[in-house]
Amino acid sequence: MIAPCGLNCAVCSEALREDSPCIGCRSEGNKGEYCANLCKIVKCEIRKSLPDGFCDRCPQYPCREIVDKECWYVNAYPMIESLMGNLAFIRENGIEKFLQREKERWTCSDCGRIISVHDGICYGCGKNYTD
Repeated sequence: MIAPCGLNCAVCSEALREDSPCIGCRSEGNKGEYCANLCKIVKCEIRKSLPDGFCDRCPQYPCREIVDKECWYVNAYPMIESLMGNLAFIRENGIEKFLQREKERWTCSDCGRIISVHDGICYGCGKNYTD
């Protein structure tokens, strides 16, 4: 569930919805409209040829798509998420440590379910983490 750009798809509101949740942009099957049809990173032919498929291995990194998406996630949502920071953390510490950090960061302290990056709401109990 870690996207090529470094985002954690598991904390996306599309993956957290009850009806037909998105299974992540790396998987085949049900995806949200953005990941299925609009994301240029998912469709990038250069990225598809990279050994692990992460964008930071690309000779053109950071491309315009990465920079735009980074700016969007850092500024447009109440829960700040840095995809470039995530990729750097993965390279420096490994995917297992990254997944542990993500689990700690996005798990609701009240019910143990997942907090959405898009609205800061726990999709289990409704606790608002933007206050």
